Amino acid sequence: MKLKIRELREEKNLTQKELAALIGNVQRNISNWENGLNEPDCESMVKLADVFGVSLDELFGRDAPVPSELDEERERLIRAVLSLRKEQQTALFTLLKPILHN
Repeated sequence: MKLKIRELREEKNLTQKELAALIGNVQRNISNWENGLNEPDCESMVKLADVFGVSLDELFGRDAPVPSELDEERERLIRAVLSLRKEQQTALFTLLKPILHN
């Protein structure tokens, strides 16, 4: 597994030594991680994601999942409910209460 450490580090204009200092590590480890020789531990991965301002998925080079039709339908439903007046939302939840508690 090769993380996007080099790409993200270069986007931030950081040297390996500067990145190491920011996450409390050593430059040699940064080099090894970037070259795929070994991998950071979980704590270091979280620190890296924080420094770069990315999610762990992004650090691993994973793209955001493509929303499914069901996800889009849920989004439309949520927007529709949120656009209702407060008393309409209350009435809707009263109708849905027996279904939601099953």
